[in-house]
Amino acid sequence: MHRRAPAVAALALLAVFAPARGGEPLEGSFIASRSCAALLSIRKNTNPGNVTTAPGTGYRLLARNRKKPTHVRIEIPGARPPERWVAADCGKAGPAAAKQAAPAQPEPVTPSYVLALSWQPAFCEANPGKRECRRQTAARYDANYLSLHGLWPQPPGLAYCNLSPAVRAAGEGGRWRDIPPVELSLSTRADLEHMMPGSQSMLERHEWAKHGSCYPADAETYFRDSFRLMKELNASPVAGVFQRNIGRRVSANDIRAAFDQGFGPGAGNRVRVACRDDGDRRLIAELTISLKGDIQGGSTLSDLMLAANPVDPGCPAGVLDPVGAQ
Repeated sequence: MHRRAPAVAALALLAVFAPARGGEPLEGSFIASRSCAALLSIRKNTNPGNVTTAPGTGYRLLARNRKKPTHVRIEIPGARPPERWVAADCGKAGPAAAKQAAPAQPEPVTPSYVLALSWQPAFCEANPGKRECRRQTAARYDANYLSLHGLWPQPPGLAYCNLSPAVRAAGEGGRWRDIPPVELSLSTRADLEHMMPGSQSMLERHEWAKHGSCYPADAETYFRDSFRLMKELNASPVAGVFQRNIGRRVSANDIRAAFDQGFGPGAGNRVRVACRDDGDRRLIAELTISLKGDIQGGSTLSDLMLAANPVDPGCPAGVLDPVGAQ
């Protein structure tokens, strides 16, 4: 027994001094002096959940990077995963606290989104062979109202969350038929066919896989929330501007003014207009609307827009294409 004791002790020492994952182990606390990004990977600059440190908050100190001690690894309760890297100059390291009353909680992150809306006649001008375009008539809903392209959780690049590489490859390769069908109720499916004509070409599979998989709810809720916002929009003065100007040139300023009228002063500053050239015509093709807040909690489109950051107006003006080849 006595001869085995040194080996046991050596193993114990290795366990104590083994390096923490990805760095040199440290003990103590780290007091943040400002709000800094809490990275999962320094090299890839990834930050799932957009977690940040809270100024004046203490965190458990775990390690520092070895080659160049520019970052320290801390534990942020509530983050997923909780072990994150932050810049070393974001705060000050100190000895471990003798007793902590309660673990520090990170500041909640308010989610941001982009609501993307298409002017379907302009889309069909460039894609006449699509199923939804072959059947479009002037009496159809999407010939007179904006259509749903998608609801995109931000930041840009957040996509295909927790999905297999095969699904991602199918989405990025335009092979939407190879993406598994989206399970929806009959009423949601009916709204989908009404407000997202691209569903005839399986657009909903692509949108759910690429963007909806990063939404904090299931597919049914994701699409129901999208439709609620769409219905608010198409019942507003914005719809009137589009309907009155079919076949005519309309400016981004006019569209933004309609958003101000319908959703409050400044709402239009959250709207970007996208155009595409069709011969000697410039057609309005899409609107992207910046949103910030709790969509699932029932926040109105007005509240979500006014909480978001302003964006540039994009295309200054374009024609609202009517149905049919021009």
